[in-house]
Amino acid sequence: MPVPTTPARMPRKLLRDQIFDALLDAIVTGDLAAGEPISDKQLEAWLGASRTPIREAVNRLAGMGLIEVLPQRGTRIAPLDSTRFAEEMEMLGVVYSATVREAVPLLTDTDRTRISELHATVSRTTNALERARIVDALMSVFVDRYRNTLIQRIREKSVPHVTRMITARPGALDATETSAALDSLAAAAASGDADAAAKAARAYFTAGVASVSARDGAESNPAAAAARLEGTAGLEGTAGLEGGVA
Repeated sequence: MPVPTTPARMPRKLLRDQIFDALLDAIVTGDLAAGEPISDKQLEAWLGASRTPIREAVNRLAGMGLIEVLPQRGTRIAPLDSTRFAEEMEMLGVVYSATVREAVPLLTDTDRTRISELHATVSRTTNALERARIVDALMSVFVDRYRNTLIQRIREKSVPHVTRMITARPGALDATETSAALDSLAAAAASGDADAAAKAARAYFTAGVASVSARDGAESNPAAAAARLEGTAGLEGTAGLEGGVA
């Protein structure tokens, strides 16, 4: 069949998908706060849409675990869950590590340039949400090059949970450890060292889980955290006396 000469009419993005994107962004950024109750009427007024496409988007977000539909009690934004955050980060570490290992040999010059640019940008960024989005874009270079649709789906479902926790807890993600991992990832990708790049990708997520877990522990038991800090300071002082000038 020859290619038609009449211009094709490409469908615009469906309204329910536009609503889904708007709700997802509001949840991830915290504009719709964790645990906040929402109603169809509120969403209709805010989004300027009818109930049907809103319900479709809400049900999709509920399937992702970002919204809770409670029988006889209404609908609310899902509470933040530190355990789920750790599990999602751990899974992403495993998935991205394997993806990076396979993708590095396939990277084009354009891919490597993009990784370098994103690495430079994230190194200058302190805002938690922006850093998370830049890291997601950086990891997407590897995912897109590997072209595995299952990994794409895992990423689309898991990343919002991770990003909303990072956004809600600014400062909880230690930029020192995670930045070191990103430095190693960018350098390994540039040199074509697939194993080193995979190790660095895994290290980023491992460091992120450890950082947030440590913050949670300190907030739940500040006395114990203070005692640990005092003990560490004492050990450092003793080491300095015994070992001389470092």
